[in-house]
Amino acid sequence: MTEKEYLEFKNLISIGEEFNFYYKNDEYWISHNPGKSYLSRTRDQYSQEFNGYEELFEKATIEGIKFSEIYPELKW
Repeated sequence: MTEKEYLEFKNLISIGEEFNFYYKNDEYWISHNPGKSYLSRTRDQYSQEFNGYEELFEKATIEGIKFSEIYPELKW
């Protein structure tokens, strides 16, 4: 995912869109509902919950790496 795509991705999540994306060989799901945001791995349904999409993009991790640091490796 390019930086431009990442910014578009964040914007779409902020208005309530939900997406699946891939990192390495795993599929993930990301969503934002009023007050809560989620990042989940579909293989085992491991999920992280956050108080809004801003917190998700600041604190979410995949394999111990911040989401914001690995976006170039994500397939959207």
